[in-house]
Amino acid sequence: MNIDLMPLREIPKDSEVVLQWALKLWRSSTIPGFSEENWTNFYERAKNADYTAWHGNDQELIYIAKDGEDILGTIALVSFDDLEEYRHLSPWVAAFIVNPELRGQGYGTLILSACEKEAKSLGIQTLYLWTEDQLSFYQRRGYEFIASGRWSRLAFDVLKKDLR
Repeated sequence: MNIDLMPLREIPKDSEVVLQWALKLWRSSTIPGFSEENWTNFYERAKNADYTAWHGNDQELIYIAKDGEDILGTIALVSFDDLEEYRHLSPWVAAFIVNPELRGQGYGTLILSACEKEAKSLGIQTLYLWTEDQLSFYQRRGYEFIASGRWSRLAFDVLKKDLR
């Protein structure tokens, strides 16, 4: 299986598909500030982002994983992912979605691995992420648990992975 991780900026026509996945998953979420407008603005900013280097200042890079013309999923690297008490940690894996029709077939592992490879190519040495319910998925892929927290009504776990 061949996965190409492509910057959203290079394939803006596909942004609507992955935006709709995000809205379906998180529009009515318990996560504060995750409105349709917030998600739409996030995707719009990524269309104009600099994908050539990681400078980390309010940077939001969204990638679409494809096999030919098939969209396999989406994943982002962001400098800050909404958890104020963890602002000192950066960058974050965010907005990670596997095509709903392809879940359970190993694409998540491949997309995450491709994102980690991209992060390394940008000079990133450590990645962080938070998850509501996929702690074991990430731990099986080398992520280390560092904290649990609560944000409004949402319980989450924070993890990190050393890419060196």
